[in-house]
Amino acid sequence: MSPQLLLFILRLASAILLLVFLGLLFWYVYQDLMSTRTAAREQTSSLGILRVIASDAANPLVDTLFDLAPVTTIGRHSRNTIVLDDTYVSGEHTLLSWRDSQWWLEDLGSRNGTYLNGTILTDPVVISVGDVITIGDVRFKMDLLSRQGTDEKESGIRDSNP
Repeated sequence: MSPQLLLFILRLASAILLLVFLGLLFWYVYQDLMSTRTAAREQTSSLGILRVIASDAANPLVDTLFDLAPVTTIGRHSRNTIVLDDTYVSGEHTLLSWRDSQWWLEDLGSRNGTYLNGTILTDPVVISVGDVITIGDVRFKMDLLSRQGTDEKESGIRDSNP
């Protein structure tokens, strides 16, 4: 076997090994992206909802459901996750965030304040299912229901809030 043929065979084998390696690398990255997408869908679909229980304005209507994202902002400005067309609501009024497996509610320095169960917020607080959040003329109730109406888990505790 001539040295030129041997070098050609080695180059060809190296090229095939490189292509196999790159193919496996792309396959593993693709599998990781698909599993991450599935996990993200499962997580965001079960984070919870805010249900409008009282509203003096035409929008939002009572019993409107808002899905909660890991970081949910509420305010009058269109860049918020939940937009409220109310003159008592600031442009960026309230922040709901999922941290350490708990929901945290924080007023973002609004003029008219954010109320949790009738008490004005001064510091970020942990909220739970059944808590009532009042922003302007709109009252929300925190629920763990998804839009499909399935519970994340049953605790056996009955909620007495309206």
